[in-house]
Amino acid sequence: MSRRSYLTLAHIAVLDPAGLSEEWARRYGAPAPNISPDLVRLGLAYRFQEQRYGGVSRTSKTVIKRAAAAAAADQPSKLATIIRKLTPGTRLFRDWHGVGHTVTVLEDGFAYDDKHWPSLSAIAKAITGAHWNGPRFFGLTERRK
Repeated sequence: MSRRSYLTLAHIAVLDPAGLSEEWARRYGAPAPNISPDLVRLGLAYRFQEQRYGGVSRTSKTVIKRAAAAAAADQPSKLATIIRKLTPGTRLFRDWHGVGHTVTVLEDGFAYDDKHWPSLSAIAKAITGAHWNGPRFFGLTERRK
């Protein structure tokens, strides 16, 4: 049985620096970077899990790249828009005056109180009776300073 077939996360935790470098080269096809053994372990554990369970989805990679570009260009408003995209099925919770409110993200809007809503702002207004920025009301954005 080769070393590659029995490597587990527990084995990664106890490898010495030489073993870590060897395993890095085997998993990544390149020499290990000159970083601490703990960081090499984290990188190996990520690679092990990625190979066993699959990596980051193409959609997530795109969002990460766009967010990094917005951050590098110092465009916080664009960054907030990128980050606040919600996946259908996500549930948002808000307590308002002691009453819990749950909203479910749909492909084409939101579900709240057994009704379809076009926006979070419309739901926030229905809950509070006042105009609110919906993403802010549900804690998806920070207040401007």
